[in-house]
Amino acid sequence: MSTLREIVYNSVINLHRKTKKEWISLKEIYNEVDRVRDVGINNGGASVRAALETHSSLSKAFSGKEEYILKEKGSGLYKSVHYDQIMFIENISIGDTFDQEELMKIFKISGQSGIMHSKTLNCLVLITSEENDIYNDSSERDRLINYTGDELVLGANNNRKIFDSQKNELPMYLFTKDRNKLYTFEGKVELCGEPYQTNEKDKEGNDRLVWKFPLKVIYMEKSDYSEDKNVKVVAQEIEKIENNIKIDSKSEEIKIKSGALKLRKYRKTGNHKQRNNKPDFIAQEIIKTKQGKINEETIYNHEVKNLMNQNAKEQVKRMKEFFENKKENEGFDILSFELNKDGKYIEKYIEVKSTKGNEGVPIDITADEIEFAKEHINNYYLYRIINSDSDDRYLKIVKGIELLNENNFNFIPTAFKIYSR
Repeated sequence: MSTLREIVYNSVINLHRKTKKEWISLKEIYNEVDRVRDVGINNGGASVRAALETHSSLSKAFSGKEEYILKEKGSGLYKSVHYDQIMFIENISIGDTFDQEELMKIFKISGQSGIMHSKTLNCLVLITSEENDIYNDSSERDRLINYTGDELVLGANNNRKIFDSQKNELPMYLFTKDRNKLYTFEGKVELCGEPYQTNEKDKEGNDRLVWKFPLKVIYMEKSDYSEDKNVKVVAQEIEKIENNIKIDSKSEEIKIKSGALKLRKYRKTGNHKQRNNKPDFIAQEIIKTKQGKINEETIYNHEVKNLMNQNAKEQVKRMKEFFENKKENEGFDILSFELNKDGKYIEKYIEVKSTKGNEGVPIDITADEIEFAKEHINNYYLYRIINSDSDDRYLKIVKGIELLNENNFNFIPTAFKIYSR
């Protein structure tokens, strides 16, 4: 369990990250500590203030180790002694490259581990290797980056830190190490799914069981990259996707225009920092996530149009409410409606998937989605965009009763949960 001193220390650092403010007031610190501890501030926050003053050189109670800077005596405004470093890290751009010594100094870490915890700056640094493909950290599953843990056991120290990162509000920064021992920033990431186990080959070619952590990039959404030319290139590619999907107003069918999307690299290519031998999986992740949303919006708009043509305004209203407020793990992507044999509207549950290859390429589906499909087998639909990145892309609609017929499809489990007996 964290001590009060540790909670106060990390609260100040987290407030710098959240607010981007240099000087943090006592009231803000009280509220943050109170939120983290969830037990209420005792004695008007005297213990919190004591933790600050004991480690601030302008205070009479200074103990000799400075952790905070007081703006001026009696001001009640503090900042971490590492404020400048925290802000430097928060402004690192995707594609920025550092050597090992620079990385160690920036994050105040040491060692060669793939997962390094900076207690000083309250964050995790995750390293994936460009030269060691057996770890396959850049693979994608459900449009996610799958990061390989340090050890077999989930409860192991570093694995546990990733697992608890959201609960503990521990930010994570992902870097790729190349053959020249340079570290390229891939983005700020967060855990976005349940860790799972899978078999991989070790250096000797033997099978080993490893933990994988589904991560997603959050840097692109929460930072201002409007002036970043590299990101503008990615934005241009996203516009190409938007132009490749439309609804044919005459036939009222979903049409996906031809033209393969070519993803351009946007990494820095100056001097010795050039990287040509690795897929730009972060850019691919950004685009695929955007494409997935566009696919959903296209089919959503198509369903809305059909219902509006039937003057089903109440059903359209319910569709819109669900689509705009849906949560993760709903079990489906789009709520629509269709007429049954009695001429009454019944709910229609649509799951949208896309694959680069033909119909033979497997698609990923979660256990929750399968369970939902089974429970609503008669009004569940899979809308699948096939050959999504080629000239001959097309849409195939599969009803739930067809999808769950073992004569039509095979369901292969690829991830398991392990519990102690």
